[in-house]
Amino acid sequence: MPDDSLLHRDTRRLDGLVAVVTGAAFGPKAALGSVFAAALAAAGASVVVADIVDAEPVAAALRAKGGRAVAVPVDVTDEGAVEAMAAKAEEVFGRLDILVNNAVVGSNIPPVPLAELDVAAFDRVIAVGLRGSVLCAKAAAPRMARNGWGKIVNIGSTTMQEGLPNRLHYVSMKGGVLALTRALARELGPQGIRVNTLATGLVANPAAGAAFAARPELVAKIRAARAIPEDVTPDDLAGPLVFLCSPESDAITGQFIVADKGAHFT
Repeated sequence: MPDDSLLHRDTRRLDGLVAVVTGAAFGPKAALGSVFAAALAAAGASVVVADIVDAEPVAAALRAKGGRAVAVPVDVTDEGAVEAMAAKAEEVFGRLDILVNNAVVGSNIPPVPLAELDVAAFDRVIAVGLRGSVLCAKAAAPRMARNGWGKIVNIGSTTMQEGLPNRLHYVSMKGGVLALTRALARELGPQGIRVNTLATGLVANPAAGAAFAARPELVAKIRAARAIPEDVTPDDLAGPLVFLCSPESDAITGQFIVADKGAHFT
């Protein structure tokens, strides 16, 4: 028989914890981030909703539902701004326990071959997705270490596994994010900080809307290739994210966790 404690776990398993989610404003490019912020708040966490654009509507919506949330403007490529974001989390909520590195650009850049690669666009994708994740981890880790516990979840992509052609900027960045995850897991583990990558493939959200409309045959092919032949939605990622941010996943670090309904097995 299962242990009763496993059958009756408190769904608010993040009570008392403080989370920062980057790239979490409303809008087509941040659909995942706002869902992640809502999921963490519903699980009991106080949430810093961070984005380079106005994130106050997301924070206000969370507060209206009884959550604790504050919006913080941040450019994740700016070290000073990132440090100020982490300091704001401590100022408002008293601590920092969870970091979700979700800020990204480039997922919807049209595919181009190497010969036509815009190096400035490549640099921007790397700066936001990889440099931004490094800077956020650098600001968050010392604060987590003071409490002897922390969770960093980097948002990855299965495009890195596929080596998807003509998307060198995005694939390279996501590959770097996984390497960062593994290096940080080794470095920060002795301080009680767990670091993982949560990855998916094509997600049915506003950011992918144009792709879904323009290439229905491709979307159907992707859907059919999944063990569960359905669309993957932002809500499908909320449960795995909360789990990776909770004490329930304390034995998991340095891992590439794929939530794509069985398109890829790792």
